[in-house]
Amino acid sequence: MPRTRPAESRDEKMDEILAVAERRLREGGYPALSVAAIARELGVAQNAIYWYFPSKDELFVATLERMLREIAARKPSKRVGEIERVLWFIDQFQALSGLRGAMTERALSSAVVADFVARLDGLLSRMLSNALRGHVSEADLPVAVQSFRATAEGTFVQGLDRRTRRRVLTFALEQLLGGPR
Repeated sequence: MPRTRPAESRDEKMDEILAVAERRLREGGYPALSVAAIARELGVAQNAIYWYFPSKDELFVATLERMLREIAARKPSKRVGEIERVLWFIDQFQALSGLRGAMTERALSSAVVADFVARLDGLLSRMLSNALRGHVSEADLPVAVQSFRATAEGTFVQGLDRRTRRRVLTFALEQLLGGPR
């Protein structure tokens, strides 16, 4: 009997689709995440993409999760100072910040995106809580985390260049951590 699917494994095909989806997201944001365009680029039927990812939102989330795994795989060692580790993560999340509006908008009508956004927010808050714990009282920890997250997100909204963003965030972190004044 002839094979109807390539001998390629499911994981390999999914990775190939996600690589193209990630490139499109990085280059053009959510509007560039076209299932039809991805299928054309890969030389497969559009339905083949939907076989792996039942909806565009599931493809969107899977691509974002892939981006997060790549960030986690490159994280700096604990030998790097606390402030530099936080700044490194903020630098890495810059690519995701441009997609934040699309995440928020899609979360209003998509349970899969809403679940991802909730998990991402929880992850970011836990990471910052761990960095600030011991420097901020437990009672003030939630507001300190929100304050820093709002500051970090504000640097992206303002379009600050990397150097200026790092100066602003270093100042905020030093205030929260009780560092140089």
